[in-house]
Amino acid sequence: MVIIRTILLALMLMALFSGHAMAYQYGYYSPNPYNAPRAYYPYARAPYPYYPAYRYPARPAYARARMPVQTPDVSRASVKTPQQSLVEDFSGAVESKTESTDKAVKSVSGLSGKKQAFMTTLLPYIEQENRRLLGLRNITAGMLSKLESGTALSASDQQQINKLANKYRVKGDPLVDETARGELLRKIDIIPSSLALAQAANESAWGESRFAQEANNLFGIWTYDQDMGLKPNNREQGKTHLVRIFDDFDESVRYYMHTLNSHPAYEKLRTIRQQLRASNQVVDGHKLAAGLEKYSAKGQAYIDLIRSLIMQNEWARLDLDNLQA
Repeated sequence: MVIIRTILLALMLMALFSGHAMAYQYGYYSPNPYNAPRAYYPYARAPYPYYPAYRYPARPAYARARMPVQTPDVSRASVKTPQQSLVEDFSGAVESKTESTDKAVKSVSGLSGKKQAFMTTLLPYIEQENRRLLGLRNITAGMLSKLESGTALSASDQQQINKLANKYRVKGDPLVDETARGELLRKIDIIPSSLALAQAANESAWGESRFAQEANNLFGIWTYDQDMGLKPNNREQGKTHLVRIFDDFDESVRYYMHTLNSHPAYEKLRTIRQQLRASNQVVDGHKLAAGLEKYSAKGQAYIDLIRSLIMQNEWARLDLDNLQA
């Protein structure tokens, strides 16, 4: 019996030491638990998988010098016709007329250095986008005229009409519905320079706000996409909105104009614009401002503020040269 007990005790001791040896071999007792097999520590590479790294935008060059004079960098070789812009998702570059921009800036008297720099910087982008919209409007009007006359459109033209109708939130099918055709043409149009400048000046503090400097956001555009926005410093508790980040001023201007042209909240603005065109009047920013009631929680007070900026800075004269369809 003594011999048997001795043998059993020896076997138990051997098993115990063997287990400890394996534990040390695989790092279970290591002072650094991350030496253990990866399966035991699934967050070793990303300890906080629910908080992805925030992609903070690179500080743009203009943020180091307040609103420097910039004009769109477009060469003649890169200029595309309106038809090319239409085919290429309407994102082609359009030649910037810097001479007309300089003339427009000089025609406005009494601007301070800050205001003049703001206007000189932003106006080329506004004019460029309006030229693109006007070219697109003319092309679209031509295609819709063919439909009105009973002329069949090519498969490519039909595809473009459908694409535009979807992009501009048109109800109905413009290929078969006359009302939808009218709505589409009403939505593809310019935004007066005076209105765009006044809203940008108000929303961005003449280009000096945090969101203008860090996010190229000139018009107070919101987003709820965590990957595309900056959190406002004074955001109310319980609110989740962010301020949209744009790659550059060009994208900011284009997004703003498309919002006014497509969102249901600005139907009144588009109706006023259509009435002005129908009576061969200038598309005037002061008049279109009446359709901005839903742009701000201030309502009519916001409209009055935008109109005041247009009058104080004599921007109404910029609309006298508006390109007409």
